[in-house]
Amino acid sequence: MKTLILVAHPKEADSGTQAFLKQAVTGTDNNIKRRVLSNDITTGFVPRSEMKDVLAAERIIFQFPLYWYSAPAVLHQWFADCLITPYKEKLHNKELGLVVSTGRPEHEFALGKKQKYSLSELLRPFVALADNLDMQMMPYFLISQFEYQTDKEHQKLLIDYLKYLELPKDYSFSDQEKWFMERLDRLASTKNDNERQLLNMISQQISDRSERLDEIKDEISMIKNVEEGDL
Repeated sequence: MKTLILVAHPKEADSGTQAFLKQAVTGTDNNIKRRVLSNDITTGFVPRSEMKDVLAAERIIFQFPLYWYSAPAVLHQWFADCLITPYKEKLHNKELGLVVSTGRPEHEFALGKKQKYSLSELLRPFVALADNLDMQMMPYFLISQFEYQTDKEHQKLLIDYLKYLELPKDYSFSDQEKWFMERLDRLASTKNDNERQLLNMISQQISDRSERLDEIKDEISMIKNVEEGDL
């Protein structure tokens, strides 16, 4: 899965959230590319150069803070300049994801709550955009009040973010497990002997539990077959 992250943030260099997300993908394999949208206000975006990476990717991620219940103006300008013929016809069946950060707590975005509207409602224009371009819309990925999150919450956020970028849209438990093990093996190759031994031990434990889970699934299937009279 080749993933392209397009960051739309007017003050990206000053954003702690964006710095964290940038660090999360630093050193990852070549299947993830990150680019900050920046245009010349006099000429706008140049479609030929902008769309080269887009057309090469299978999954496009728009990453932005929620500005007045929408995306920053730079992303809308990118739409106007770049989603034109013949480029938009070539986006067929690519995946479209949204990584949205907000300074408000997640629970406020709901019917009857302070913000009155859910994020699904506020982000509905992107669903229409995906339909218009014949793209496959992914669930959005929300980052709520990053500055107030604990170190443990940041660690979980990092893992969830990478899974969102790399795993299939409707990934299974098996997909997730395989992804974790590949990540551990990749990390182990960069560590010293003691650290590598610990990571390999964790990887082996995951593998052992996976085998036991498969055995349990087989046992459950056999029990169901007996109860249904198939055996």
